[in-house]
Amino acid sequence: IDSSSSSSGMCPSWTEKKTCQQLLQNALDTLLVMDGLLLRGTPLSDPDQEFYDAVGGTPAVQSKHDHLKRCMQTQVEEGKLTPSERQKLLKQVSERIDHLNDELQAALSQSREKKAHVLKLQLEKAKTRQSAMEAHPARSPLELYPLKYQSKIQLLRKKLQPLKKLEQSAKGRLLTVKETRELSAMDEIEEEIREWERKSRGWFEGEEEFETRVKLARAKFASSSSSSNKGGKSSG
Repeated sequence: IDSSSSSSGMCPSWTEKKTCQQLLQNALDTLLVMDGLLLRGTPLSDPDQEFYDAVGGTPAVQSKHDHLKRCMQTQVEEGKLTPSERQKLLKQVSERIDHLNDELQAALSQSREKKAHVLKLQLEKAKTRQSAMEAHPARSPLELYPLKYQSKIQLLRKKLQPLKKLEQSAKGRLLTVKETRELSAMDEIEEEIREWERKSRGWFEGEEEFETRVKLARAKFASSSSSSNKGGKSSG
């Protein structure tokens, strides 16, 4: 994973970045163990050496991990969070503030001034993070991260609309040969839509997050189509 892709197409959302960061942390933990073996003069097994060379060693993975962490911080500061992400992070920072307050009171009661000073700085940082999140409302996942192949999907949905109208109008009567041929294409178009939707899923995107974006995209198209139809009827 290169540094630029980690903040763009591969894992654009905060949640995806978090998942990717955890994977990088796991890789770092493994690499540190390998570094320890190498420092003691113990050669790595062939699979371990292959892994070590493939990822570029500890410095390379550490750099990607740190870059991703900065991207996540920037995303929070800019308010690019979905409702579930914002709620989760606000809960976490609130719990951290409560914990730091408890520790600070304990340190002050024990006259541990140095520890109290450190805790005050940590508390200030946590409150700043909380304020930054509260300053921005949550945003729709689809607004932040449209489906990658949304334009292709929309074209196919538009192609499907007259066929669905034909299907509705043909109920209760025999179809002509031409109508039968036209309606036979519906299943193929619908499957193609589903395929482009599947291809729009992010590398590190969870099933629930992905389904939410797909449903929002479908609802947006349905609303847009309904508005267009009403506009067409009123203008006629």
